[in-house]
Amino acid sequence: MYASSWNILSRTVGPLNMNDYQIPPPSDQAPNSIPLKQKLKAVTLLFNTFFPIVVRVIPLHLLGLTVLKVISALVPIAQIYLVKETIDSITALFMDKSVELTYCFQLLGLQALLYLADKLLQYADQMLTMRAQQQLRYYFQLLLLKKTSQLPLFHFDNAEYYNKIERTTAGMDTRGFNVFSALMTIVRNGISVTGIFYILLSFHWVLAVAVMCMLIPNLWINAKAGQLRFTQMFMQTQEQRQLSYIQQLLQGRNTAKEIRMFESAPYLIQKWKGIFQKVTKEKLTLEAQNVRRSMFLDLSHTFLNIGVYVILVWYGFIGSLTIGHYVSLSQALTQMQMLISGIGRSMAAIYEDSLYVTDVLHFLEMELETTEDHKESFPELLQHSIQIDGLSFTYSGQSDPTLQNINLTIKPGEKVSIVGDNGAGKSTLVKCILGLYLPTEGSISFDGTDIRTIRPSSMRRHMAVVFQDFVGYNLSARENIALGQLEHIEDDTRIQVAAAQAGAVELLTRLPQGLDTELGVIFNRGYELSGGQWQKIAISRAYMRDAQLVILDEPTASLDPIAEAEIYDNFAKLCEGKTTIMISHRLSSCRHSDRIVVMRDGSVVEQGTHEELIDLGGRYKEMFELQAKRYLA
Repeated sequence: MYASSWNILSRTVGPLNMNDYQIPPPSDQAPNSIPLKQKLKAVTLLFNTFFPIVVRVIPLHLLGLTVLKVISALVPIAQIYLVKETIDSITALFMDKSVELTYCFQLLGLQALLYLADKLLQYADQMLTMRAQQQLRYYFQLLLLKKTSQLPLFHFDNAEYYNKIERTTAGMDTRGFNVFSALMTIVRNGISVTGIFYILLSFHWVLAVAVMCMLIPNLWINAKAGQLRFTQMFMQTQEQRQLSYIQQLLQGRNTAKEIRMFESAPYLIQKWKGIFQKVTKEKLTLEAQNVRRSMFLDLSHTFLNIGVYVILVWYGFIGSLTIGHYVSLSQALTQMQMLISGIGRSMAAIYEDSLYVTDVLHFLEMELETTEDHKESFPELLQHSIQIDGLSFTYSGQSDPTLQNINLTIKPGEKVSIVGDNGAGKSTLVKCILGLYLPTEGSISFDGTDIRTIRPSSMRRHMAVVFQDFVGYNLSARENIALGQLEHIEDDTRIQVAAAQAGAVELLTRLPQGLDTELGVIFNRGYELSGGQWQKIAISRAYMRDAQLVILDEPTASLDPIAEAEIYDNFAKLCEGKTTIMISHRLSSCRHSDRIVVMRDGSVVEQGTHEELIDLGGRYKEMFELQAKRYLA
């Protein structure tokens, strides 16, 4: 559904080969050791790929801003001319009355109009810039949300993914627009510099040389500062995430109880302080380097300006320079210094932003959950079996497999319970059957169709699941339940039926605004639920979907025995004729399953009915008798 949103990259500028753009340095690489070739690739990628997307998203905004920048570039040139004419005219008026008073007033009026025009241009630029930034931010943040919602689940098991998303978020915020702003600043300042440079050169070549002496060091120092800032950001991504995580622990509602009971806040605060101080020290060290370079540059410009002023005074002394010339040329040098500094900062910003944008493009080119290999549809009605052959699975970043050589056949309409110790791999097996993880080895097929070839969206329409770590959405009760089948979000009857099947009807009747009551306490007027009540809402969500395959992963862990019995009684009736897989630690709830699968250390060690496994006298019998003793003691 959402694939076209980021395929704009390919449609707009053609497919990307991101292997050609390995910009960020490895973690053990020195901050200033990015090769020149990679720097050029980063900037090339920016202009060839990212910038055309920005132009496509906000074309009218960019056109308007370009016109404003070009017009505003002419203002400094006109100001220099008016300053010279005004001062010379007023001097003549004071000295020998050789100039008409009205002419002086006209020049002053023109200066006022020019000042007013400059302010209006600045205001229009600010408003248009804000609108363009918001539209661009909306576009790329929406793109990011859609992208993350369709990435394969294994990415979320890798710490580097969270580093990437942190950098990508920073790169997507305003970086794309900043590139255009920096480019327009270069164009505007370049036009102004060219005009002022011509004025200075027409008076004396020494002034033009002084301008060039300002330009080159300015560009180098600003570019160096931009590179070092990005590299530091890259290196500190993990630590910045750690700071955010500790802040969430200390400020979050779910963690507040435990942190107070174990009095762990002082330790966590101390840990936060240590990381914060380390990050701050590194930032201050870098900033000190940049400040020293800037101070050297400013001192050089100051001495250069003094030298130029000495020359101007000398020419005034020998009669080759009027007071108007002196003031306007002095002003021209000051403006030139500011304009050149702006060009330097903008060129550095373009390079720095190109590094951020590279991270954005890398992220947007990550492989989606749905690929060209997913061509098949899930069977409209399972007729033969779910076949698991030699299934092994290893989590990203781990060497030991979580699942090992699992062989299992599940018939349509069969009720299967999966039991075992914690860490046996039960939930991982379920996630593989759901297609959230693809097998590292072996295969899973539905009526002979390999899961690797089935479109995830097609498969999930026929599945319903309640995870042990289900989500309690801080949304309305209606939304919480209807998220199981969103096309029925306005169907109160269907929502009420699903809630009744999960034993949540009484809960809904107590809600102040009924189905439209906001659940949770994060937002105003929220209604908090207990853990068991949240679980009933989650089970209701699963019942909203008329699925062929229903999977319950510890669905009653937070419920009392009476509510648990009610859920299982309803479940047995509602899932009649459906294929069901249930994970449970309470073996009593598995007795009426068609088959019980016992897992241990990532493998299936036993399977059969309750009676068959008791007669077998293996692991299941040992677990069952151990639980029974607890109730009989």
